[in-house]
Amino acid sequence: MKLKFRGRHLFIAVAGPLVVLAFFGFAVAQKSATNVFGGLFGSALAGTSIGLLIGGFAYYYHDLKSSRIELPKPVVKRAKAKKKSPVISKLSSRIFRGARTDILTAGITETPSMFYYKWATYFLYALAGSLPTAFVLAFVLKSEFPLLIALTPFFVLFGPQFQIRSSRGDRKRAIDDELPFFALYSAVLADAGISLYSAFKRLVGEGIFRQIEKDASYLVRAVEFMGQDQITAMDELARTHPSKQMSDMLFGYTSEIRSGGDVAGYLSDKADELLQWLEFRFEKYGDSVSDIGEMMTAMFFILPTLVLAMAFVSPSVAVSVVWMMNALVIPIVGVAMIFQIRSMQPKSLDIFKGDLKAGIAAGAVSAIALFLLKAPYWALIASGAVAGTMAYSVNVFFQKRVADEEEASLEGFVRDLAEYRKAGYTITRAIERLSQEGKYARSFVETLRRIAARLQLGMRLSELRAGNSWIGRQVFFLLGQIEDTGGGSARELEAVHRFVERYTFAKRTVKSRMRIYQMLSIFTPVGLALLIFVMASMVSMMKFLPFSLPTGGLQLGAVSSSSSGVVIPPALFQASYIMVIISSIFMSLSAIEARDFTIKNMWMVAFTVLLASLAIFFFTTFGSALLVKFMPTSLFALAK
Repeated sequence: MKLKFRGRHLFIAVAGPLVVLAFFGFAVAQKSATNVFGGLFGSALAGTSIGLLIGGFAYYYHDLKSSRIELPKPVVKRAKAKKKSPVISKLSSRIFRGARTDILTAGITETPSMFYYKWATYFLYALAGSLPTAFVLAFVLKSEFPLLIALTPFFVLFGPQFQIRSSRGDRKRAIDDELPFFALYSAVLADAGISLYSAFKRLVGEGIFRQIEKDASYLVRAVEFMGQDQITAMDELARTHPSKQMSDMLFGYTSEIRSGGDVAGYLSDKADELLQWLEFRFEKYGDSVSDIGEMMTAMFFILPTLVLAMAFVSPSVAVSVVWMMNALVIPIVGVAMIFQIRSMQPKSLDIFKGDLKAGIAAGAVSAIALFLLKAPYWALIASGAVAGTMAYSVNVFFQKRVADEEEASLEGFVRDLAEYRKAGYTITRAIERLSQEGKYARSFVETLRRIAARLQLGMRLSELRAGNSWIGRQVFFLLGQIEDTGGGSARELEAVHRFVERYTFAKRTVKSRMRIYQMLSIFTPVGLALLIFVMASMVSMMKFLPFSLPTGGLQLGAVSSSSSGVVIPPALFQASYIMVIISSIFMSLSAIEARDFTIKNMWMVAFTVLLASLAIFFFTTFGSALLVKFMPTSLFALAK
């Protein structure tokens, strides 16, 4: 008989071993005074175990708590009218000059007068605070450099233009990410006889497309409050929109309306064109991130070699360089790579929420336990960080898994829905039948059963906020709109199926390519630790004697007071091993961002740090004996 374990039963089963591993990690970390890298491994092991325990308990506690029905308490906030100073208003009109269309293009919801009034207030605050601070610090420190603080108001003058340009770029990128999906939505509704303006209007308050919903609010205001007709309002939006693709789509639509063309065919062709562009973005993203992963792997293997080569010239300088790399170079490069990966990504607006309270609790418990055991402060920091990271990401891990299962099941679900529609079933009845068949992923079947239960109670599909992934929420929202508008032909559902199939295939292909990057981020620190250990062992067994050139008397070789050759301080190798840990953190973070399209799923950080610390502990404790046993003695002939 095949046994089926639910998640909470599995957690209860592994809770005992996790407690044992936590106590073992604490015991190893307590002895870190005699074995630094053993203490590092113990801290990482204890932190990972504590993080899994508290994170798992918090997740299943909230899971059980969510089964209870609790009515939310209404919160009423009174709106207060802001009073404007006539002096600041006059000042803002004099020092800040900008066009109304600039603010409108940037998508800033404030009026121009209120926008520049706000920045004029900031200017006065900076002027009132920077001048006294600059003169006081210059007098106290007896230096002229603090006077540079007085230049702060000068930089505030450029604040409005900087915000406008930044907001314009953010709006353009957000629209470009949402536009292929919106084009499909508008094409399907157009096939049911719904105009593009009505499609925009139906988005208001739904939260499906965050940025396009703002454009929809602008259109509704222009038509229903400003008295413009729908075509003129869309032309005005197209003229002031920063996204060329959105402008082209709106201008093309209004042109089709004026010429009496096939609007539904135009929007369908536009959706297919934008989907091809999205597939190209996924392919380009996969190639670019693969290059970044190879570059980071090569860089982290080359750096220790260069540092240890530098040690032959000046060991003290090499130690300083390694610590500078640990504190500045690797974090800066790692953060830059993460932002670079994020900027190249086709955005996926999935919503994942980590458990911040569980993360803080796990970090505090782990750090306090090591503090009571009188472990070093670095052990407290390492264990607390690993425990907090693991506990925070447990909730994200399960949310991510459910969203991935939904994306994998959507293609078959929409195809089956189209087949049932061909057989004469309504969308509601088809969903009820598919929920009973249960041939998709378990989490998605549970989602369908919850939807079917609410539909049987008389609720409409458009009233439900269904879906755990962004594409899932779009599909259920679109099905609800199709049902409300009287559409839902098999041709419309086939169009939705083709879109979902191509999108999920492109995303799945990119994720499969990112697995190599993920494996590199996990095992590169292990290989890096092995490389440092081998080089350290060979350097300690070899003797490099100084020598002089025949002419000129220039002496080459290691700069050392020892007549026997090279003297490399042990602190250099310890700093190099710390570099391995820091490198593993940022490599795993970049791999998480690359594969999961979010940095919140940070469980791999704790796992990578644990594996890297275990490798360092193994190499520094047992590696010397293994190296002497298996390495040919002829390689160390220079040591004699």
